[in-house]
Amino acid sequence: MADFSSDRAMLASSKTYSKVISEIKKAWLEAFGEELVVCGSAPTSRFDSMVDELRRRWARRDDKERLIVALDLEEGGNEKKSVEDVIDKLAADNLVKSVDDLTANQIFAAIHAVAFDSGSDGELVEMGLDRFLRLVVRRIFDDNKINGRINIGPNRHFPRLFQWLGEYANSTEWEDGVGLKIRNLSGRGRVAQYPTDPKLLKVVIDRGYL
Repeated sequence: MADFSSDRAMLASSKTYSKVISEIKKAWLEAFGEELVVCGSAPTSRFDSMVDELRRRWARRDDKERLIVALDLEEGGNEKKSVEDVIDKLAADNLVKSVDDLTANQIFAAIHAVAFDSGSDGELVEMGLDRFLRLVVRRIFDDNKINGRINIGPNRHFPRLFQWLGEYANSTEWEDGVGLKIRNLSGRGRVAQYPTDPKLLKVVIDRGYL
């Protein structure tokens, strides 16, 4: 079993143990396409089992990188980030971390604001979808005075963000023009119904039709 006495001092309740295990299990499924099996009935034994499995994967560079993306921990210094660092962060983290925790009004308002601010009178503006969505998420947090961490990439957030963006784009279609179009980055071909990576897409903004 892992020796995690220092983290146990911080993980003061079984609710916090369960929270950390739940976050790791969700990330595990996203990263590896399989369920993380934890053993034991008591919260501490289940926690130790989870840590043992996490350490095993963390020792493999590719697996570690997958987990970092799935856990939305894409930030500086990840090459030195330890299992202990991850546990600490998850246990103390009360940030908004899911698109499903946001309202439709918050999302649509931010999409419109970013599209309008990024657009230009009299000409079309193209922007990579990953950059556009990062601005949208930051706008949501700033405008609503909330703290959050929703990373943009081929992760569990993107399908929902893409769905909301598609609905907004449809609302900007007029007889003589379209305010926001979603296109493949190459500009050619039809956009997939369920794309998986925002870096392969872009938006084309015509501010006069937003």
